[in-house]
Amino acid sequence: MKIRAFLSLFIVTLIFCANASTSFAHTVKSQGYSILNIKGKTIDYELFLDQIDMLEQFDTNKDKYLENEELSLQKERIEAVLQKDLRIEVDSKPLTMEMLSMEVTEKASHIGVLFKLRLTADEAIEQFNLHYNLMFEDSPLHTNVLLVHSGEFFYQNILDTKNKDVQITIAQPESESVLWKYFVLGIEHILTGYDHLLFLLSLVLIATRFKDALKIVTAFTIAHSITLFLVATDRIQVSSHWVEALIPLTICYVAVENMFVQKAKWRWQLTTLFGLIHGMGFAGALAETGLPKSNLIGSLLTFNLGVEAGQLMILCLLLPFLLWLRKFPWYRKMMISTSCLIFVLAFYWLIQRLQ
Repeated sequence: MKIRAFLSLFIVTLIFCANASTSFAHTVKSQGYSILNIKGKTIDYELFLDQIDMLEQFDTNKDKYLENEELSLQKERIEAVLQKDLRIEVDSKPLTMEMLSMEVTEKASHIGVLFKLRLTADEAIEQFNLHYNLMFEDSPLHTNVLLVHSGEFFYQNILDTKNKDVQITIAQPESESVLWKYFVLGIEHILTGYDHLLFLLSLVLIATRFKDALKIVTAFTIAHSITLFLVATDRIQVSSHWVEALIPLTICYVAVENMFVQKAKWRWQLTTLFGLIHGMGFAGALAETGLPKSNLIGSLLTFNLGVEAGQLMILCLLLPFLLWLRKFPWYRKMMISTSCLIFVLAFYWLIQRLQ
């Protein structure tokens, strides 16, 4: 029984590690972003591509980094690639693409190239087809998060090798459907945010009662909700690079503390402080999708509720198992071993993000 239970918790931790170490904590594959803002007959297209996907074709000096000057010298070649592999059609007629700017930048702690494109139709756009075939030849695991905004209309999809062509019909939805999409977006973010999940696991490992775990989770919820709203509404501005680096640092600290502290009596205070940092990370993820200005508060609230719902789902599965394991005298040794694994993984993320 002792060995079986130990292996169970060990496997749970390894699942976190296996998923997260290859994903830079938020993504398993190289990931880009396509944010389309449609106004009348114009599509303003912000395309972000991770530099990892572009090195093979455009890293001319082979130093494994892209620079603005390096890209500007290849502007015509890059435009040709975009014209060939990225196409938007209205009524089966391809729209002419104009590249407004191109620069190396950072998005969600990833260095890449942000392209600002503009496409114009003959009349107001109500429906269009998007064909996306960028980077798949060199990076078959590449994915691109597609987000389309037009007034209150909001559409989300994932573009990959199996989903290169999508048809989008613009319709002004009821505000409730938009809020529901942000609620689902919040659930998706917490369930795929392996660093946040690992932080929660670290926090509740030393909880001896459900009451202690509830206090910890409540403190985390209140704290990250505060900074989520402040950052998302531009009340405060933070560097996403440093926020993403601080998140694994909080995990490292809690993992080390687990090795020396045996009671969770005061952990809710520490959780409040660290929750403020994680809330900034949630805000960064939300900023990638864009927020409807006409219903900003409602979208923020439902996204946050989605995060809490996903968090609650995980804890309802995890806490009973951990509290059951606490009945065994060897739980302390097992918890220390698990905390060591968590520390190693979080420290790896920290070094990776600082680079």
